[in-house]
Amino acid sequence: MEKFNTISVSKCNKETVAMKEKCKFGMTSTIPSGHVWRNTWNPVSCSLATVKMKECLRGKLIYLMGDSTIRQWMEYFKASINTLKSVDLHESGKLQHQLAVDLDRNINIQWQKHCYPLIGSMTYSVKEMEYLTRAIDRTGGEKNTVIVISLGQHFRPFPIDVFIRRALNVHKAIQHLLLRSPDTMVIIKTENIREMYNDAERFSDFHGYIQYLIIKDIFQDLSVSIIDAWDITIAYGTNNVHPPQHVVGNQINILLNYIC
Repeated sequence: MEKFNTISVSKCNKETVAMKEKCKFGMTSTIPSGHVWRNTWNPVSCSLATVKMKECLRGKLIYLMGDSTIRQWMEYFKASINTLKSVDLHESGKLQHQLAVDLDRNINIQWQKHCYPLIGSMTYSVKEMEYLTRAIDRTGGEKNTVIVISLGQHFRPFPIDVFIRRALNVHKAIQHLLLRSPDTMVIIKTENIREMYNDAERFSDFHGYIQYLIIKDIFQDLSVSIIDAWDITIAYGTNNVHPPQHVVGNQINILLNYIC
């Protein structure tokens, strides 16, 4: 009969694990940045507190700028805050500029799409197109102003230098904004992973991952925070450019911890 070597059995670690610091604006993200446990995103370097959305956003001016993945945030806010009222800006189509306000709490949330390239079947008016750099340049900014930017999905089919130039232009606009209004909070939301078999040659995460690394590299010298939607959607295994509401909610919870 074969003899087995001795097996050492270690005792359970009964030491109390030190509480992590609350997630806040300006923290550096680790690699990987976190994990999902019981359907909740848990960052490695900090802990997320439960934040009351209405009170957190009281007196805040929130600009959501970018593609439809950040428009999901706008839709989530409108669905979660029953006192938010949409304002008709007399534009047309699903890609129209959106504005929602809560006059009692002085909450102002707006979303606008980035400029070309825009790939999709939805119609939109070219008269209302505006590059994000121009939108940032005309933003005054102050301590209650929050700008969240998301770029990437529509750039995947194009040469990488198109995306690099756009990211550098946005970087310069944010740099100018922070010089005139250093209290303004600017947050970069990285790309979501998307469908694996939908026109993979042009839109696959192979291209998205390169852009994800570029964004983190270009903005590392500015006083901005990153919401690592790439790692979050990988951990949830969404494989959908527009992840489910509970995933969007976890992304927004990071925002609330950053600004409140």
